[in-house]
Amino acid sequence: MSTYELRGVITDIDYTIKDSNTVIRIAFKTNEGSKILKDYNFLPYFYLVPHNNALTKESFESVRIIGDRGEEITVERIDEVRKMLEQSEVRAFRVYAKNPRFIPKLSAALSDFGRCYEYDIVFWKRYIIDRGISPLSAIKATVREQDGEISIERIENVQGQLDVKLSHICFDIETYNPLGVPRMDKDPTIMISYTDGDKSEVFATKKIKEKFVKTFHSESEMIKGFVEVINNADADIIVGYNSSNFDLPYLLERGKVSGSGFAIGRWDGEVRQESHGLMQAFKIPGRTNLDIYNVAKFVSVVGAAEQLIKVNSFKLGDIYNAVTGNTKVTVVKTNIWQLWDNEGEELEELARYSLSDALSLDALYDFFLPLEIEVARASGTTLGEAAISTTGQLVEFVLMRYANIYNYIIPNKPSDNEIHERTANPFEGAYVKTPEAGIYENIVVFDFRGLYPSIIIAHNIDNSTLCTDCEDAFVAPDGSRFRKDRKGVMPIVLKKLIDERNEVKKLHKKNPDDKSLSGRYQALKILANSFYGYMGYARSRWYNRKCAASVTAYGRQFITKVIDDAGAAGFNVIYGDTDSVFLALGNKTRDDAMAFLANVNGKLPEGMELELEDFYSRGVFVGKRGSEGGAKKKYAMLSESGKIKIKGFELVRRDWSKIARDTQRAVLETILKEGDKDKAANIVKEVVEKLKGGKVPFSELAISTQLKKGLGKYDIKSPEVAAASRAVKDGFKKKNEVEGAVISFVITKDGNSISDRARIVEMAENYDPDYYINHQIIPSTLKILKELGYNADELKSKGSQKKLG
Repeated sequence: MSTYELRGVITDIDYTIKDSNTVIRIAFKTNEGSKILKDYNFLPYFYLVPHNNALTKESFESVRIIGDRGEEITVERIDEVRKMLEQSEVRAFRVYAKNPRFIPKLSAALSDFGRCYEYDIVFWKRYIIDRGISPLSAIKATVREQDGEISIERIENVQGQLDVKLSHICFDIETYNPLGVPRMDKDPTIMISYTDGDKSEVFATKKIKEKFVKTFHSESEMIKGFVEVINNADADIIVGYNSSNFDLPYLLERGKVSGSGFAIGRWDGEVRQESHGLMQAFKIPGRTNLDIYNVAKFVSVVGAAEQLIKVNSFKLGDIYNAVTGNTKVTVVKTNIWQLWDNEGEELEELARYSLSDALSLDALYDFFLPLEIEVARASGTTLGEAAISTTGQLVEFVLMRYANIYNYIIPNKPSDNEIHERTANPFEGAYVKTPEAGIYENIVVFDFRGLYPSIIIAHNIDNSTLCTDCEDAFVAPDGSRFRKDRKGVMPIVLKKLIDERNEVKKLHKKNPDDKSLSGRYQALKILANSFYGYMGYARSRWYNRKCAASVTAYGRQFITKVIDDAGAAGFNVIYGDTDSVFLALGNKTRDDAMAFLANVNGKLPEGMELELEDFYSRGVFVGKRGSEGGAKKKYAMLSESGKIKIKGFELVRRDWSKIARDTQRAVLETILKEGDKDKAANIVKEVVEKLKGGKVPFSELAISTQLKKGLGKYDIKSPEVAAASRAVKDGFKKKNEVEGAVISFVITKDGNSISDRARIVEMAENYDPDYYINHQIIPSTLKILKELGYNADELKSKGSQKKLG
């Protein structure tokens, strides 16, 4: 037996039960490779705050209950402690159990003695909170090795970062899909492509004349070959695109069907798909599943897209193009089965396409990994957890860590009744100044830097500082009071995050090519900007209506003051929303705008700052007609650098026809780049005339929708169902070829209702121009042009505009 020290980072963590003992398992990466560490010295627990102060631990330490599996559940140990609970210090009991599964049962059984807390915290999260360690940050572990097993004696964070390289494999699969959409139970995996950064291959079950292709005799052997690649590489991270929803579940199911299995875990445990809020996650024991699709969506939702990428589509090829500027190999996905069956050059094309997916993923991995690592570090969780978490879940974990540090009991999740009560009792939100619809020139936009976080910090807003009779207090515009003599946890944490963000920003300016610093800055910004939303979220542990309402009350006070001052200074205030104000310069200069900015900042509380977002050459704004008090953000602007910024316009969905999507985009770009609404209207008129003249190919008219049920199970006969049914009736398709498939159809002239006139593209002999004009082109462009004075009749005619609104 030997004892020694290891330095590295935690890449994954879970727990198992061995000989009735709970064992923490850690995937620990050092510069020499990966090791599996185990900790036998940590028990699960929860807190009990007694109803009666006379209660002693002897009163309930002998409690025994029977678990779901017939086992006896007992209290392992009880510690009496003093903890902070919201505004007060309380006497509490820390109650330990032997198995994490016992905690919910035991806490429920003891609820008669008092209120229980922290009984629903995931055990591995409980471990890293209590040990004060952060995955992917530098860790020092004192360990003991015996009989090939490495046990932890002590584990702690250390200063600085370790330059430990994480190993990864990027992969993608191709499946046989004669219905357009593959069926896990019937359609085999036909290709698996992968790259580990050094080696790239495509596995296939047919011989293909490409050097990068390795041929297997069967699907079962191919899946086994891929499992072997992962296990031999001992990959820390498995990278895919929408892999949590498709590739990994598909391989898991095909592994069962073919008999190959899919044992890709680093240690014993089930490879499984599970729900994580509204998202599907895929758990691989000891390894991280990094789904780049989820990462790209997260970046878009949190508002970091403008700094990293700008996309309107989340297809792999579109994200790859946005990141690299390059175009990946593409095929029509619904035709993959035909490429597979046709063999020859088409089979080689499919192999190149498959390899392109893996290589594209590798480029995206390099691009997104620094941000994801820093999100994990900043929130103190694992990379795998960070990659599937919402901003609210990340904030919650940060607050859980700091609540433990400052000796606060972590609040319980709200009950369904509490959630309903919170939702039914909303508070006043942000102030919005509605714009007058139109096109504006020479615009300057100012916004508060982290308005809500700075308000929380400056006024010490927290559920632990809320008071009614304290004299030395911050008094919000709505009358709520927050004590000044004791800092709240949320303001403390926010200040730490923002101070660090400002320091990182300075470092990044000196080292602009440092991806780690860029990722750290974005991660800290994302977290800090998410605290208010979590405070006012009905399902939040730290929800407090008075706190959230006070933040927005302060916000309204500050933004309306800026708007009033801008008007008094002679600027035309176009629009104001939450933390931003949009001003038309008119006869004002840039210097005037910057002088106004400096004047505002000279009067703000410490820690608050109004910043210049940008100057814009042109913008189109939409008002909310017939309503006072605000419209949601709905505008598009062209910056002086040539970038288009779009907010709130409901761009047509991908299941609309291509001609509708292309026309809408052309209209918007013409208005912004040329400022010519008449020219934009003429674009629509020309498309209308082209449709009337029968000059549009079916490929631009096709509307695609998936049939998710059998043909006889639809109550309403929609166009796609009607088109598929007719194709089967006329012998053009078999029933099993359309059910579950993506149906691409055209609306023709042949029939009465729209559904009657729907034909799959292959059967269409004509198209109905009136349908495409009235239900596709006009609705998609009138969203914009009606605000500039046009109506549907004018857009459908060759004549000039008759009136302006």
